[in-house]
Amino acid sequence: MATFMQAIGAIAARVSLGLMCAASHALVTQEEYERLGTTLTPWGAEITGEADGSYPAWTGGTRAPPGFDAASGRWPDPYPEDKPLISIDASNMAQYQDRLMEGQMELMRRYPGYRLDIYPTRRGFWLPERIRQNSLANARNPECKTSANGVGVYGCWGGTPFPIPKTGYEAMWNHLLFYPAPGELTADSYLVNANGGISLLVINHAIGDQPYYNPEQEPYQGAGLYYLRGLATNILPVREAGSQTLVWFALHFDVDDQRAWSYQAGQRRVRMAPEFSYDTPVSHIGGALFYDEVQLFAGRMDRFDFQLKGRKLMYMPYNSYRMHMLRGDPAQLLGPQHVKPEQARVELRRVWVVEATPLPGARHMASRKCFYIDEDSWVALAYEGWDQSGKLYRVVLGNGLPDYAHGGYFMAESVQAYDLVRGQYAVMQFHLCDRCYDRRGMPYLPDAQMTPARLGGRGIR
Repeated sequence: MATFMQAIGAIAARVSLGLMCAASHALVTQEEYERLGTTLTPWGAEITGEADGSYPAWTGGTRAPPGFDAASGRWPDPYPEDKPLISIDASNMAQYQDRLMEGQMELMRRYPGYRLDIYPTRRGFWLPERIRQNSLANARNPECKTSANGVGVYGCWGGTPFPIPKTGYEAMWNHLLFYPAPGELTADSYLVNANGGISLLVINHAIGDQPYYNPEQEPYQGAGLYYLRGLATNILPVREAGSQTLVWFALHFDVDDQRAWSYQAGQRRVRMAPEFSYDTPVSHIGGALFYDEVQLFAGRMDRFDFQLKGRKLMYMPYNSYRMHMLRGDPAQLLGPQHVKPEQARVELRRVWVVEATPLPGARHMASRKCFYIDEDSWVALAYEGWDQSGKLYRVVLGNGLPDYAHGGYFMAESVQAYDLVRGQYAVMQFHLCDRCYDRRGMPYLPDAQMTPARLGGRGIR
């Protein structure tokens, strides 16, 4: 057992390391800062569109459609009259290849029925005034910065940390710290195997608590050391009912680590789960994702060099309201090889491109990763990964929606994940079941609700 003095020494060393590492800040110039709120949104998106009219200006908000009831947890499409402008498949993808991911083109090559229906671009995303002002404060705060290696973040709070990013790490932190109004959801997930068979993976209830955006939380103290605390409780299948997973994601990831616990209902015990990280396959979704591919990227950035490649107009999934209003038979959404194209909305979006390659000596299944981050919301809309032989092994497409009632973006955890090695795909956090919903605008949870001590107390068997 460590002595008291050894413990004090360890704490002192950790504090010293934190101070030493918290030294990287790509300063925003006065001229750049003055663009925020004028030619850029307060969180950094270009307000203007393209001069040729191919991409619209940011409009600053979408009105809720008539009859919307926030308590229902269902989000009707505010653009029901929109029709596809073009469709892209293997026959004409060469004409549009500059605006397509390699992963999208690979799916077209493999599956003759795979296509992208391109809808008008709708830039209705917006943020509440409090989040706007905090984003501006972060931009002019010299203490808002990453650690020297980019892995941790310091001094930023309550808004987009880096509205004008200078590094790939800053752009990725903007994604990790994107804003959704607090809420909860019950959702279902499915696996479609190589033969086209559909299996229910899980129906669960999930809460995503973000201390980083809680106005009552003391920054970087207690729960404020973590930007996200996620709790998922399984409802179905019956053998998994009552099992829970709790994960805390740290802001000071350079000197701290995520905390993960699981409660297995059959064992009635809470255990730590350090394996819920990096390239460990997520077993309950058939290995179709690694843990660091959840929400397209999650966890520490200490095994890769993240390079910011600039902005580009690309065809990306967006405004996926129709997909999330489906109820009933999963076959209305899930085809034998891919999500049915008529249920998916794709738009021309201006995205930040971030490419990640392993650091020397780092172990990971991926030899390269590429992320496409929406400039309007800072949410990663798509991701693709290549294995150590240089072959594309993973394509992940987000299916999120701007929150027209409370501002922000949610259902970013709703994804299509294509496992190109096994020829299978999974869809996660959809709303096909009758009991499924997503409610927003709820109060931030009391701290005690998101602790491992509560897992056992919530156990139902």
